[in-house]
Amino acid sequence: MSQKPDSSANDSIFRAYDIRGIYKETLDEPVMERIGNAFSGLADGDTVVLARDGRLSGESLAQAFIRGLNSAGRNAEYLGVLPLGAGMFHAWKSGRTFAYVTASHLGKQWNGLKFFRGTGLGFMEDELREVRKRFLSGSVHASGKGIILRTDREGVIESYISHLHSLIKPERKLTVVLDPGNGAAGVLARRLFSGAGFRTVMVSEDVDGSFPSRSPDPVNDGLDEMKKNMEGCDLGIAYDGDGDRMVVVDERGKKLTPEQISYIMLAELLKKSRGPIVANVETTKTIDIIAERFGRAVHRVRVGHNYLMKGAFEKRACFGMEPSGHYAVPSIFPFDDSLAISYYFACVLSMKSGRLSDLAGKVPGLPFQRFNFDVPDNRKFLVMERLSHDMKSRYREISTLDGVRIDLGDGWVLIRPSNTQPRIRLTVEAATAERLDAIRKEFSSVLEKYINP
Repeated sequence: MSQKPDSSANDSIFRAYDIRGIYKETLDEPVMERIGNAFSGLADGDTVVLARDGRLSGESLAQAFIRGLNSAGRNAEYLGVLPLGAGMFHAWKSGRTFAYVTASHLGKQWNGLKFFRGTGLGFMEDELREVRKRFLSGSVHASGKGIILRTDREGVIESYISHLHSLIKPERKLTVVLDPGNGAAGVLARRLFSGAGFRTVMVSEDVDGSFPSRSPDPVNDGLDEMKKNMEGCDLGIAYDGDGDRMVVVDERGKKLTPEQISYIMLAELLKKSRGPIVANVETTKTIDIIAERFGRAVHRVRVGHNYLMKGAFEKRACFGMEPSGHYAVPSIFPFDDSLAISYYFACVLSMKSGRLSDLAGKVPGLPFQRFNFDVPDNRKFLVMERLSHDMKSRYREISTLDGVRIDLGDGWVLIRPSNTQPRIRLTVEAATAERLDAIRKEFSSVLEKYINP
């Protein structure tokens, strides 16, 4: 194993709830091997379950991570390419720590790691700080020689699909367009839906780490190819690179908002499930209106799928959501898995008589937009610290749970740094489009002054 890494080159890869870096620039095989070695001391038990998405750098980085684990005496049960939820389901069943090689929705040049406990909950900031601390210390843990355990990947897939089919089946034979975007969801999406009785139309199904068809980020992609296939279909579902985020479009090809998706699922889910709803600080007030309709409270959490799932677990919530396309339905899985949630959503839709566009149209909404400002990683938190100090002295209705959220009466604004990209995001919701534009102009000007003093 190589000697102590250059911290200035690699420190940036450690984020609030995962590890992300550009392959061959800030993340390569020697770095990944050392991460595996550093991580070994935080894993539960002797064996770590490992899987990856389909990125071109994924196999060599996964093998490097395994070498790091093995050098510290930990075994690795390697599953190869699987959507995140399927690998996590296998680890959850055995109560083992799970590691997943991915950069999720980021471009093909990126890769990284996500870590989960055997309970399905992701590693939190303090745990990832400990991984970072051990990595940067340069010390090597050599307590033995671990081995690689091979598992029947087909058996893992069948077990995952069978579990979901045992929970719910469609009542009508809907036609679903599925777009994995050449990501890991393509491994089993067709089988999951077709095996339950849906008619499926596949777009960009083959796993290809160069992502030739579209961006791995369906939230910010136009999904043109999928929309071309929507004629005569009931809904479309697109996934990100590792299958933990989803976007739903109606029969006309229009994207549903996360709140619309939530409303349709909650109408069925709350017939049996108890508990409040969890949503992050970026979520619109529409979720509060929806929750009131169903007589449920809303608890706000920090942005990030780990915080969403942790909040759902701690509050014993019936449901959780993030505007980025993450959803929590603890009665299905106690972890974040868009394939499972999208399957549940399609089954719920099959129980309704109306078109998806009509159902979505019942959900109220206010003018809402997000705006990104590019800020280097080494400056964005300093910018936020200074801005937060100033805003606290100027506004009374302010929350610093995650970034700076200010309630303006007829609207609200959230300014927060991205944990995965070199940018600060400005989110605005208001009573009217005119008011939204005024708030955007005011706080864009404020933010730019801190970015470019």
